[in-house]
Amino acid sequence: MRDLNEKEHKVLRKALKFFNSLGFLENFRILAVEKDVFAVSRELYEFLKKREIKCLAGVKVGEIGKRLRLTLEGSFWLMKNEKKKVWVNEHGEMLFLYGRDIFSGSVIKAGDFEQNEIVFVCNSFGDIIGLGKSRFNSADFEKIPRDRVVIENLVDRGAYLRHEKLYEAF
Repeated sequence: MRDLNEKEHKVLRKALKFFNSLGFLENFRILAVEKDVFAVSRELYEFLKKREIKCLAGVKVGEIGKRLRLTLEGSFWLMKNEKKKVWVNEHGEMLFLYGRDIFSGSVIKAGDFEQNEIVFVCNSFGDIIGLGKSRFNSADFEKIPRDRVVIENLVDRGAYLRHEKLYEAF
């Protein structure tokens, strides 16, 4: 594991600013293994560094290159921006966690996003339950028939139970 270089740190700060999550850096150190980015508590970082322990530690929050691509866990920790979110009712949450897409009739509220954008799917309590891809502009959701898919499921928290590989970033 290594500290981020200057270019990677700039990309990270820009992404955290967009997600309204700059405060995240106060509690966690961000380390990299190649392009994978991990969040490690400051206490664990100091412990490992002091004892010169070389190991993989922390939670993978994404992959870094020209931009930060979040994993599901990274989005759960970092996403404070309300614009790229869609909230679903209890029935929509259950279906989404089983790997299904979101229908218009399940949407309680939608932020502000365009067609084909990656959005964060939240339950009625605001917990991020997965990532999806919008099929329509959020402003058009009210006009769409209740039985039409508006968000395609990319990855959801139920995938852990289905034993699917979730290490990819979106």
